[in-house]
Amino acid sequence: MDFLAKPAHRLAQLYSKLMPIPCRLCGTACQHHPLCDNCIADLPKLSHACPRCAMPLSTSKVCGHCLNHPPEQQRSFSLFTYKTPIDRLIIDFKFHDKLYLSHFFAKKMAEQLRLSPLPELLIPIPLHPNRLRQRGYNQSLELTKDLSKQLNIPISNNILSRIIDTQSQSTIPFKQRKQNIQNAFQLLQEKPPKHIALIDDVLTTGHTANAAAKLLRKAGATTIEVWTIARTIGHD
Repeated sequence: MDFLAKPAHRLAQLYSKLMPIPCRLCGTACQHHPLCDNCIADLPKLSHACPRCAMPLSTSKVCGHCLNHPPEQQRSFSLFTYKTPIDRLIIDFKFHDKLYLSHFFAKKMAEQLRLSPLPELLIPIPLHPNRLRQRGYNQSLELTKDLSKQLNIPISNNILSRIIDTQSQSTIPFKQRKQNIQNAFQLLQEKPPKHIALIDDVLTTGHTANAAAKLLRKAGATTIEVWTIARTIGHD
């Protein structure tokens, strides 16, 4: 196997030199990433944040919102703040079939996530079948697959299902989002382990993650984390 793998690896290296990939943001030729090193360095990485909801803060302490209204999850992790150019990249990934960005996001997320105790199982936030047919793929599942490979954690797509084709959360006012997502999920027969992580692309109000986490806690999960690529800046 090693004998066969080495020529294949050399061929891939040669191809990357002869056919460099243009950076998705600036067009500069890249060898190993969908973004060039300069654009990667300029991405709005989230540093200090509330550990419960990942809200960007000046310190990494639990925010007042979570003290007064604790979310279902014990921990939230987001790698970036949702602003330019991360918003553009996530829209490309989510709506424009740029699935190669999933590997990039997962690799960068895993570099930080593996520094903490890891869950036993990864669960993607599911799409309703109607939305899945329209889009052709679930971006949360694609991200979960790549995170599973990076962190060596199994996935389950058979615990949680979406039974109501809700209006997209991003298209309605913040105050209506909690009601919009109520009763949208259903537990399937499989029981989750004690420590799990829910995977999605962006954490905004947290209502979607909270609705899913509440069901999973009832099913037996005791430690729930929410992992996303990015976090918006304000609560509802």
